[in-house]
Amino acid sequence: MSKYKNKKPSLIDFARKYANNELACEEFFFKAKYPTGYYCEKCGCTHYRKLSTRRHIYVCAECGHQSCLFAGTIFQDCKLDLYKLLLGIFIFFTANKGVSAMEMRSQLDVNYKTALLLCRKCRVIMAECNSTTILNTMFYEADVAYIGSKSKEPGHQGCGTQQQPFFIALSTLQDNKYPQSIKLKVIPKDDGLTTDEFLSKVLVLSKDKVLNTDGKSTFNIMKDRIHVINERIDYSECNHRLYWLNIIVGNIKNTIAGIYHGVRKIDLPLFFAEQEYRFNHRNIGNEIMLKVQEYLSLSHSITRKQISFALDTAFPMFSNE
Repeated sequence: MSKYKNKKPSLIDFARKYANNELACEEFFFKAKYPTGYYCEKCGCTHYRKLSTRRHIYVCAECGHQSCLFAGTIFQDCKLDLYKLLLGIFIFFTANKGVSAMEMRSQLDVNYKTALLLCRKCRVIMAECNSTTILNTMFYEADVAYIGSKSKEPGHQGCGTQQQPFFIALSTLQDNKYPQSIKLKVIPKDDGLTTDEFLSKVLVLSKDKVLNTDGKSTFNIMKDRIHVINERIDYSECNHRLYWLNIIVGNIKNTIAGIYHGVRKIDLPLFFAEQEYRFNHRNIGNEIMLKVQEYLSLSHSITRKQISFALDTAFPMFSNE
């Protein structure tokens, strides 16, 4: 098996195909909007002509209905030229760990707000992709971790910390071997009901499957639906039961702290969605941009205000942070 099987597309290859080639860029987004070929949303006609007086406008040959290249997609009303937008998407989705808005601003030569919105919309695409993923193997690992600055006030240690808790679940092919996919979720508090809600939603449960946990009593609520091994772990031991899970948690924390230098609590769900996507698509290789086309075809229009409102509505406990 070639060691280059999962090699990601290079920036050189991307530039050769799309730089100074607006037709190629337009074709990429056209295939994303119409994956099975053009059709009129009004009458269903499959024939069109391009409007000569305006860029990226398609006119139905039957009823004359006009449609824009980005209408109805997440990049509706985007003012960037096609190559800059496509380059930004390429940079964000092919990054191994992440790309900050400051870095995106420098790479695309745009202002910070434009770069920030592009990064956030890419994370929304990742989050929507994650929503279809359910873990389904014979072995799982699950834990509650915490992220953020350590509590300085006395009386806020351990489970009473002021750091933000989040759930992580990992599927493996064998017990503590061959990690497959993860699910991440920011939670308001660590209790049995939250544990039940999260794991019931992201895992395929049965009594012949195994769930490894770290001895926390809240996981006992799952014992009637899956075989739970819930014993205290000595993390100083090599290859302890949550070995891979703890490596992944450490990498996520280091990425958020190192690349993004910390994030606001209200933005954490999107950043966790990004890290979940990157881990689960780590072996996608040259198919990255084809997958992006697929995600764009399923996306819907959303503005900066709508993203902020969705986060604030979905996670009201962060609204006063």
